[in-house]
Amino acid sequence: MNIIQLQYLITAAGYGSFTKAASVHHMTVPTISQSVRQLEEELDTVIFHRTKKGIVPTKEGQLVLQHAASILKSVDLMKQELSHLKEEYSENIIISTIPGLVPQVVQTTIEFAGKYPLLNVQMIEGDTQTVMNHVNEGHASMGLISYSSKQQQDASLDWMPIIQGKAVLIVNKNSSLRFLNTVTAEDLKNEVFVLYKDEDIERIAQHLVSEHPSNRIALSTNNMEALYQMVVKGDTITIGPDFILHSLPASYQEQIVTIPLKQYHSDPVILGRITRKKEQATRMVEEFTARLSELFNGI
Repeated sequence: MNIIQLQYLITAAGYGSFTKAASVHHMTVPTISQSVRQLEEELDTVIFHRTKKGIVPTKEGQLVLQHAASILKSVDLMKQELSHLKEEYSENIIISTIPGLVPQVVQTTIEFAGKYPLLNVQMIEGDTQTVMNHVNEGHASMGLISYSSKQQQDASLDWMPIIQGKAVLIVNKNSSLRFLNTVTAEDLKNEVFVLYKDEDIERIAQHLVSEHPSNRIALSTNNMEALYQMVVKGDTITIGPDFILHSLPASYQEQIVTIPLKQYHSDPVILGRITRKKEQATRMVEEFTARLSELFNGI
């Protein structure tokens, strides 16, 4: 028994004729007749009375036809649901992100490419304001930014925290600062800062640098690779949220030490997702966000 046999059966019963069923399915009459005969043999039941005027279902045949119609209806429903599912997973996602989060977006995209072959992910980079503009203007499905808990949030966007952390001083494992439990501006003298371009980080750095004239900022960049190479291989220090360490290569994690910044310890730094207000995020956007959360939480 197969679906095609059931389709032939229902059509023949509807028209009361093998000839008309053959015409509908673009098959020969013997093909339709033989298909029904095979089904009768399989079920050990006579489905139709054959007469010169056509075919008429037997009592048993009426039962077979009821079940056949139910089966074909279920098959059609299954096809519809599968089609909707494919449409769901063939979505285009445009992600606008600050440069520091690019490695996690790329890793998640690679994972999803294997899991959902029809999914298309596009990534665009920008600073925090640019990312917010991309989302607000409809150029991106979602945005990824870091922000302070004290920062005023744009009311036209929905803000969803992914992970929360604290600002820390990041030094290489050979730095004399590594022995401190917390760091204040007074502890920093003759230090060379390399900074990630971010308003909150630059604000904290300016305060720390200004406490002693021997401190200076040597580099501001959006290139995370260059920044951490300078910390690991050079005699420089940087500032960042503690959760960023989970996203660094293991070789870097082994070479650096984080120290809480005492004055800023109570001011959480948040990595979050932004989407347009009153526009529900799609299933794929939610799944993508959930995977990013796992990466940043070290899961």
